[in-house]
Amino acid sequence: MTDRPLRNTRRTFLASSALGALSAVATGAAAGSDAAADPSFTVDCSLVHVQDWGDTNAARVTYRDGSFVEINEVGRGRTQSFGSPGRVVEAVSFRTDDGVVRAENDAADCDPADRAVTFTDSRVTVRPNEFLDMDGSPGKLMSQVDLDFVDGTSQEKVHLDDPGGTFVPDVYRGTGEHEGKVVEAIRIFYDVNYVDHYIRNPAADKHLLGKATPQERLVEVMGATEGAISYDFTVDGPVSGVDLGGGRGASPGGNDDITDNGDGTTSVSGFTGNPGESDVYAVGGEITDFTQTDGGGDYVLREAEWRIREDAAPATDLLSVVATEAGEVSYEFTVDGVVRKVTNAGRKRSAGDNDAVTDNGDGTATVDGFTGDPGWGDTYAVTGDVTDFARTGGEAAFYVDYNGHELTPEELVARH
Repeated sequence: MTDRPLRNTRRTFLASSALGALSAVATGAAAGSDAAADPSFTVDCSLVHVQDWGDTNAARVTYRDGSFVEINEVGRGRTQSFGSPGRVVEAVSFRTDDGVVRAENDAADCDPADRAVTFTDSRVTVRPNEFLDMDGSPGKLMSQVDLDFVDGTSQEKVHLDDPGGTFVPDVYRGTGEHEGKVVEAIRIFYDVNYVDHYIRNPAADKHLLGKATPQERLVEVMGATEGAISYDFTVDGPVSGVDLGGGRGASPGGNDDITDNGDGTTSVSGFTGNPGESDVYAVGGEITDFTQTDGGGDYVLREAEWRIREDAAPATDLLSVVATEAGEVSYEFTVDGVVRKVTNAGRKRSAGDNDAVTDNGDGTATVDGFTGDPGWGDTYAVTGDVTDFARTGGEAAFYVDYNGHELTPEELVARH
């Protein structure tokens, strides 16, 4: 493995130890301490390269996104590298019998290059270079893999002792009762040097908004057609209102009421309606009943990871084309059914005058749209299957939000 050059190859760090305050640079041992006992290491933005472990028993590198990699049995007598490619180091700690030497990265301008572990909302892709040269053959490891979800649950995907379960690089997602759930993090353990990788999903934070604990989940009552919706539901646990912005949020004390029944259950009465408008709640228990009490509108009730729980308009889906970077996106897609523009999905997500829906006269409809810049997009109510989707212009990156699930165009078309 070769080091990637940095704009400044001598990164200054601030270090502390159980033995007292130290100062250190990433190109050598901590100053003012026993040079024979302290590790000699360099930091390459994402990775830590150790030339001499000294008296180190274990080491841990933490990242600015909350991820970490911990090595619990160091490879004395040889150069070794560890970390998570593509993430920016926040600090590195070395544990010895005498205490901990910690060096904090004060460099904000390094280039972490491409990530070895990437996420969508509900999927994790792990590539071989996440494991560097721990055993000389990255990716073929006796390993255990677990997924943590934003609702506080976990699922084991690979067991350490499973026959054939050693090739960790793969695509992982929740299955069975966890199907479609948003991944908060992936945990990988392997018994070469007893290394732990805990890699967080940057998309998870938006799903944790308004929740007091990871065990809570967000519940959304969303309008699917024009018209009002009044509803009641009961939860075996606590409930609080959440405001996600853009017309998505409950208003306790306004037209939504939350009542603690004094027996551990909570009752909610609410009012919403029209596509793209919704009430959102943080719920700490099971929904024991849900009833539409008034109004002619159709609705979708969906839970934490935006998996649909109940749908009063089963043929209607909300589809948004959302840009993720500066620039333009022109696109076209066809639906075997009916499409209409949603113009009240908030300033950033509503379809506009530069978006057109054409009825083809054969039971299909074609959409030609244009959007661009981070977070801006166009929203449509779709009744039927999307049979094709193509970029027709522009170079900005984008994704498709389909009923709250982040999809690629290929994944969207493959659903039908």
